[in-house]
Amino acid sequence: MTLVLTTAGIFCLIVIMTTSLVFLVAMAIRDNSIMDIAYGPTFLIATTATIWLTNSFGTLPLIATVLVAIWSARLGLRILKKNIGTPEDARYAAWRHAWQERGQVYFIVRSYLQIYILQGLIITAVASPVIIMIAYPFSLPLWFVIAGTLLWCLGIMIEAVADWQLDRFIARKKAGTEEAKLMTTGLFRYSRRPNYFGESLLWWGLALIALPLSYGYLALIGPIVITYIVTRVTGPMLEAMFLEKYPDAYRAYMRRTSYFVPWPPRTE
Repeated sequence: MTLVLTTAGIFCLIVIMTTSLVFLVAMAIRDNSIMDIAYGPTFLIATTATIWLTNSFGTLPLIATVLVAIWSARLGLRILKKNIGTPEDARYAAWRHAWQERGQVYFIVRSYLQIYILQGLIITAVASPVIIMIAYPFSLPLWFVIAGTLLWCLGIMIEAVADWQLDRFIARKKAGTEEAKLMTTGLFRYSRRPNYFGESLLWWGLALIALPLSYGYLALIGPIVITYIVTRVTGPMLEAMFLEKYPDAYRAYMRRTSYFVPWPPRTE
């Protein structure tokens, strides 16, 4: 357990240092939404730095690095492309307005703790499979590696396809060539949040790889945390937003379409 805790401590310290640096940049440019761009890359920075600091140059850390690098690059570049040249995201802008009403010092402290420190702790929790894999670099549970990697591949494929379909729909809406109010085709015909399902699934894949290792059960923390966030925090926020904007259409969509796990649509 000491080895796992030491590795987790190093990983967490690097994450907090990284998010703190992002915080300083965000304060300088007055845009806290850059943390969304930094979210994925922070995993990769912490993974590679922890491997180097602990001298854990083995097969499992290499696998973890490759999988995290692919995931973080796709996510980070997508959000960068989406956010570049745009004002601060509406969520962060609303927080900025509310917190600054209580003073600039309150705004700075609240921003640092809620957006950057809390995010850093969440990143560390989600990365628990990666931390276990780094702690035991020379173990190689072959069948678990194969099964977990296949599950990870399925998850990132679902997430990438769903994001691509959603981005194309939004682009058509902006161009005025899309008449539909809601994205209800493609993977969104089977799940209202297929991209979130894919995100959750890939972390379950990483946890499966780490599961047979010593204290491998701790790797389940990551997928449990991310699944909770996307189903109980982020997902319901979006549901409420769509219900407010398109009440009738979205209620009809909710009645026939699974919330999270892709499933054939119900007939009304």
